[in-house]
Amino acid sequence: MKYYKTELKIISKVIGIALLLFASLASNAQQSHPEYAAVKLVIDNFFESINTGDGELLASLEVEGAQILNIRENTAGDYEFAARSWFAAENFGSDTQLTERYWDDELLISDVLAVFWAPYDFHINGEFSHCGIDVLNLIQIEGEWKIGHAMWTIQRPNCEPSPLGPLN
Repeated sequence: MKYYKTELKIISKVIGIALLLFASLASNAQQSHPEYAAVKLVIDNFFESINTGDGELLASLEVEGAQILNIRENTAGDYEFAARSWFAAENFGSDTQLTERYWDDELLISDVLAVFWAPYDFHINGEFSHCGIDVLNLIQIEGEWKIGHAMWTIQRPNCEPSPLGPLN
Protein backbone atom coordinates (compact mmCIF):
# COMPACT_ATOMS: atom_id res chain seq x y z
CA MET A 1 0.00 0.00 0.00
CA LYS A 2 2.87 2.39 0.77
CA TYR A 3 4.30 1.77 -2.71
CA TYR A 4 0.96 2.74 -4.27
CA LYS A 5 0.82 5.96 -2.18
CA THR A 6 4.36 6.84 -3.29
CA GLU A 7 3.39 6.26 -6.93
CA LEU A 8 0.33 8.48 -6.50
CA LYS A 9 2.47 11.25 -4.99
CA ILE A 10 4.84 11.08 -7.98
CA ILE A 11 1.92 10.97 -10.41
CA SER A 12 0.30 13.94 -8.65
CA LYS A 13 3.50 15.95 -9.02
CA VAL A 14 3.78 15.09 -12.72
CA ILE A 15 0.14 16.03 -13.28
CA GLY A 16 0.65 19.26 -11.37
CA ILE A 17 3.65 20.21 -13.48
CA ALA A 18 1.72 19.39 -16.64
CA LEU A 19 -1.22 21.54 -15.55
CA LEU A 20 1.07 24.43 -14.66
CA LEU A 21 2.69 24.16 -18.06
CA PHE A 22 -0.72 24.20 -19.74
CA ALA A 23 -1.75 27.27 -17.76
CA SER A 24 1.47 29.20 -18.33
CA LEU A 25 2.00 28.79 -22.07
CA ALA A 26 0.08 30.02 -25.09
CA SER A 27 -0.55 27.05 -27.36
CA ASN A 28 -1.02 29.04 -30.57
CA ALA A 29 2.65 30.03 -30.60
CA GLN A 30 4.01 26.55 -30.00
CA GLN A 31 4.36 25.47 -33.62
CA SER A 32 7.04 28.11 -34.04
CA HIS A 33 9.00 26.75 -31.07
CA PRO A 34 12.42 25.54 -32.27
CA GLU A 35 11.84 22.12 -30.64
CA TYR A 36 8.33 21.63 -32.06
CA ALA A 37 9.34 19.25 -34.88
CA ALA A 38 11.51 17.12 -32.59
CA VAL A 39 8.78 16.78 -29.95
CA LYS A 40 6.09 16.10 -32.56
CA LEU A 41 8.26 13.33 -34.06
CA VAL A 42 8.38 11.52 -30.69
CA ILE A 43 4.58 11.84 -30.39
CA ASP A 44 4.02 10.59 -33.93
CA ASN A 45 6.39 7.67 -33.25
CA PHE A 46 4.41 6.85 -30.10
CA PHE A 47 1.21 6.49 -32.12
CA GLU A 48 3.01 4.65 -34.93
CA SER A 49 4.35 2.12 -32.42
CA ILE A 50 0.82 1.43 -31.18
CA ASN A 51 -0.65 1.21 -34.66
CA THR A 52 2.09 -1.09 -35.98
CA GLY A 53 2.66 -3.16 -32.82
CA ASP A 54 6.32 -2.09 -32.77
CA GLY A 55 7.28 -2.66 -29.13
CA GLU A 56 10.93 -1.82 -29.74
CA LEU A 57 10.00 1.59 -31.14
CA LEU A 58 7.68 2.19 -28.19
CA ALA A 59 10.39 1.24 -25.69
CA SER A 60 12.87 3.59 -27.38
CA LEU A 61 10.61 6.58 -26.70
CA GLU A 62 10.55 6.35 -22.91
CA VAL A 63 12.58 7.76 -20.09
CA GLU A 64 13.82 4.93 -17.89
CA GLY A 65 11.19 4.46 -15.20
CA ALA A 66 8.41 6.12 -17.22
CA GLN A 67 4.92 5.75 -15.79
CA ILE A 68 1.42 5.19 -17.15
CA LEU A 69 -1.87 6.19 -15.57
CA ASN A 70 -5.18 4.98 -17.00
CA ILE A 71 -8.40 6.62 -15.91
CA ARG A 72 -11.29 4.30 -16.81
CA GLU A 73 -14.96 5.12 -16.57
CA ASN A 74 -16.85 2.04 -15.39
CA THR A 75 -20.45 1.12 -16.21
CA ALA A 76 -21.73 2.96 -13.11
CA GLY A 77 -20.11 6.19 -14.33
CA ASP A 78 -17.41 6.13 -11.65
CA TYR A 79 -13.71 6.44 -12.43
CA GLU A 80 -11.08 3.84 -11.67
CA PHE A 81 -7.36 4.64 -11.71
CA ALA A 82 -4.62 2.20 -12.63
CA ALA A 83 -0.95 3.16 -12.43
CA ARG A 84 1.85 1.02 -13.82
CA SER A 85 5.31 1.20 -15.29
CA TRP A 86 5.90 1.70 -19.01
CA PHE A 87 4.99 -0.84 -21.68
CA ALA A 88 7.28 -3.88 -21.94
CA ALA A 89 8.54 -4.10 -25.54
CA GLU A 90 8.45 -7.90 -25.60
CA ASN A 91 4.79 -7.92 -24.52
CA PHE A 92 3.56 -5.32 -26.97
CA GLY A 93 3.41 -6.93 -30.40
CA SER A 94 0.66 -9.44 -31.09
CA ASP A 95 -1.75 -10.67 -33.71
CA THR A 96 -4.22 -8.00 -32.60
CA GLN A 97 -4.35 -4.87 -34.79
CA LEU A 98 -4.61 -1.75 -32.63
CA THR A 99 -5.50 1.60 -34.19
CA GLU A 100 -5.40 4.81 -32.20
CA ARG A 101 -6.20 8.14 -33.86
CA TYR A 102 -6.09 11.63 -32.36
CA TRP A 103 -7.26 15.10 -33.43
CA ASP A 104 -7.41 18.68 -32.15
CA ASP A 105 -4.07 18.14 -30.40
CA GLU A 106 -2.35 20.73 -28.29
CA LEU A 107 1.38 20.71 -27.77
CA LEU A 108 3.04 22.99 -25.26
CA ILE A 109 6.82 23.26 -25.04
CA SER A 110 8.98 25.14 -22.55
CA ASP A 111 12.72 24.63 -22.49
CA VAL A 112 13.13 20.90 -21.71
CA LEU A 113 9.51 20.08 -20.86
CA ALA A 114 6.61 19.42 -23.24
CA VAL A 115 2.98 18.37 -22.83
CA PHE A 116 0.77 16.81 -25.53
CA TRP A 117 -3.04 16.67 -25.10
CA ALA A 118 -5.59 15.32 -27.57
CA PRO A 119 -8.91 13.51 -27.80
CA TYR A 120 -8.60 10.06 -29.41
CA ASP A 121 -10.50 7.00 -30.52
CA PHE A 122 -9.24 3.45 -30.25
CA HIS A 123 -10.04 0.42 -32.39
CA ILE A 124 -9.18 -3.27 -32.00
CA ASN A 125 -9.09 -5.32 -35.19
CA GLY A 126 -11.03 -2.57 -36.97
CA GLU A 127 -13.82 -2.41 -34.39
CA PHE A 128 -14.38 0.66 -32.20
CA SER A 129 -13.33 0.00 -28.60
CA HIS A 130 -13.32 3.33 -26.74
CA CYS A 131 -12.48 7.02 -26.82
CA GLY A 132 -10.86 9.42 -24.40
CA ILE A 133 -8.14 11.99 -23.87
CA ASP A 134 -4.41 11.27 -24.24
CA VAL A 135 -1.79 13.24 -22.30
CA LEU A 136 1.93 12.69 -22.81
CA ASN A 137 4.58 14.47 -20.73
CA LEU A 138 7.95 14.68 -22.45
CA ILE A 139 11.36 15.76 -21.24
CA GLN A 140 14.50 16.61 -23.17
CA ILE A 141 17.52 14.74 -21.84
CA GLU A 142 20.93 15.31 -23.41
CA GLY A 143 19.29 16.84 -26.48
CA GLU A 144 16.81 13.97 -27.00
CA TRP A 145 13.06 14.12 -26.29
CA LYS A 146 11.60 11.19 -24.34
CA ILE A 147 8.22 10.39 -22.81
CA GLY A 148 8.28 10.37 -19.02
CA HIS A 149 4.60 9.90 -18.35
CA ALA A 150 1.58 8.81 -20.37
CA MET A 151 -1.94 9.24 -19.11
CA TRP A 152 -5.30 8.67 -20.77
CA THR A 153 -8.95 8.33 -20.06
CA ILE A 154 -10.91 5.33 -21.28
CA GLN A 155 -14.52 6.08 -22.05
CA ARG A 156 -16.90 3.63 -23.68
CA PRO A 157 -20.37 5.16 -23.45
CA ASN A 158 -21.17 8.59 -24.85
CA CYS A 159 -18.23 8.85 -27.26
CA GLU A 160 -18.74 11.57 -29.83
CA PRO A 161 -18.11 10.46 -33.42
CA SER A 162 -14.54 11.14 -34.48
CA PRO A 163 -14.09 14.14 -36.78
CA LEU A 164 -11.72 11.86 -38.71
CA GLY A 165 -14.71 9.80 -39.81
CA PRO A 166 -15.08 6.04 -39.68
CA LEU A 167 -12.01 3.83 -39.58
CA ASN A 168 -11.24 2.60 -43.10
